[in-house]
Amino acid sequence: MACRRGALVVLEGVDRTGKTTQSRRLGEALRESGHLAELLRFPDRTTEIGRLISSYLENKSNLEDHTVHLLFSANRWEQV
Repeated sequence: MACRRGALVVLEGVDRTGKTTQSRRLGEALRESGHLAELLRFPDRTTEIGRLISSYLENKSNLEDHTVHLLFSANRWEQV
């Protein structure tokens, strides 16, 4: 039997617009309907790399643009 591919749903938007709330609600609705659902958030501010990104986003540190880009990429790879 061939494996069925899942769906990837991405919610994007500016800060404080309700992305987390809507993501949780969608995940709950999917699970209640019998689907498997997993919520991933980026940046994941619980890791050391995530804390560096958080510091940058809060204007507490000054990092070069390419460095920040690489940190975001590394933060995603931490989830793999």
